[in-house]
Amino acid sequence: MKRLTFLFLVFLLAMMCAVLVAQEPPASGARRGGMRGMQGPPASGPMLDIANKLVDAINKQDTAALQKMLASDAVFLDEDGHAPPALNWIVKLTAGTPAKQIEISATHSQMWGDAGWVSFNYTLTETFQGQPKTVKGTASIVLRKPLDADWQIQLVHGALYQKVAGITQ
Repeated sequence: MKRLTFLFLVFLLAMMCAVLVAQEPPASGARRGGMRGMQGPPASGPMLDIANKLVDAINKQDTAALQKMLASDAVFLDEDGHAPPALNWIVKLTAGTPAKQIEISATHSQMWGDAGWVSFNYTLTETFQGQPKTVKGTASIVLRKPLDADWQIQLVHGALYQKVAGITQ
């Protein structure tokens, strides 16, 4: 059953990406690739609230709040397609002194009854080997709303922003 749920979520994420790509092309002269490609609808309602709750929990190092947002069978996919336990994702975001600080922008989302997604660009500042470091990336989150329960994160995909000569600008 878990394998079927995982495959359904991957299929749902692929379908959402296909819908976004099929929408109108970018304006003439628009750059493609990286975090500057085509976009979905602006985030609103419960999906925007969830993105903001994530930011608040990370900035406060509130591991319990993030754990409460995860479904018991949640999956985290990194930019290489690895699927480390979602709990590891939470621990990495909430561990360390001083606390990591995250800011999000370019939020987009969509909902279909008891399912939805939210994506955003992020800037995460942390201390690494005694020095402040900032990383940028993008995250996509698929959620579902069980009967009589809060929205739960089913799938998180995160990717770091990378500059590749000749491909990204």
